[in-house]
Amino acid sequence: MDEDRAARRITLAGGFVNLLLTSLQAVGGVIFGSVALLADALHSLTDLVSDAVVYMAVRLGAAEADENHPYGHRRFETLASLAVGLLIVVIGVVLVFEAAERLQSQTWASPEQPALVVAGITIIAKEGLYRSTMRVANKHNHALLRANAVHHRTDALSSIAVFAGLFASMYGFSSGDLIAALVVGLLLVRAGLRIVWEAGLELSEAGVDERTHTAMQELIRSTGGVEDLHLLKTKTVGGRIFAEAHVQVRPTLSVTQGHEIAHRAVDRVMEAIPLLQDLTVHVDPEDDQEDAPPLPNSHVIERAVLDAWEKATGEAPVNLTLHLLVEATTVVLVCSPQLGEDVIEQGKGAVLGVDHVDHVQVLSPR
Repeated sequence: MDEDRAARRITLAGGFVNLLLTSLQAVGGVIFGSVALLADALHSLTDLVSDAVVYMAVRLGAAEADENHPYGHRRFETLASLAVGLLIVVIGVVLVFEAAERLQSQTWASPEQPALVVAGITIIAKEGLYRSTMRVANKHNHALLRANAVHHRTDALSSIAVFAGLFASMYGFSSGDLIAALVVGLLLVRAGLRIVWEAGLELSEAGVDERTHTAMQELIRSTGGVEDLHLLKTKTVGGRIFAEAHVQVRPTLSVTQGHEIAHRAVDRVMEAIPLLQDLTVHVDPEDDQEDAPPLPNSHVIERAVLDAWEKATGEAPVNLTLHLLVEATTVVLVCSPQLGEDVIEQGKGAVLGVDHVDHVQVLSPR
């Protein structure tokens, strides 16, 4: 798919940039004596790992559905997001404790001025990654890429904190570098927890957001032939939406009419919501969502009606249709044109004597 190829390309580009930034920040942090730059280097290293995991998840998730994975392989992307989020949280906690310990023991040194240049380069590079990744994500409606783009923006913001801390440290506020490292750590923890939370929601098969759910409801309800919608369930897998709905149509419609209405409802929602991967629409003749008693066995009723009609009229009907509803069961018979009115009335009386039959309608082609 084009979106998966585009996702892999931009992720590879991001990985290359993060590799360069990690090296630049680590070397700059050691040479120029900046703890905040070293912390940001560790941050960029987690980004590099994140890019690698995203790339593999996109490759695995792009595989077609198979017998063991009928909903496809997009769940790999969710698992990847969870792993990346946990990694970011762990790194962030380590940075927070390290910076806090140094602040408490008053172990700090003023970094050299070139460290500001390194921080400035990082800010520009991370913002560039955010914009390019978000452009691809929006073009292809790719949820995992969008999350990765937001991660790049978080990196840019943390690098701004590093820049501010370095600047403060060089001009009299000696603990500014360590405070900047502490801020980076906290930002990492916050970003990681958010990713973990969102991945956890998806793994628990939480539904779509309220806005999307409402839009789907309105699209289905406004489909011609749909009288009501009494059940809509959704879940997300790797950023893709899977849904099922129960729509109510006129009870006397044919199976083919109901099938066509369901197809139109699906087409309308799929066209309006690009992330929707699959929508199954179940056609109901009435609202059977709550406390609906079980319907009688249609096969048993059909057999009994055929026997009663044939016994009363001496011949089988041309066609038989049953409308089984909670409130009543209606039998619609098409009889032979040779049958007289008296015989037809005898047949109707016999059919009305069948259990669960409430109404009988006889049509004659005469």
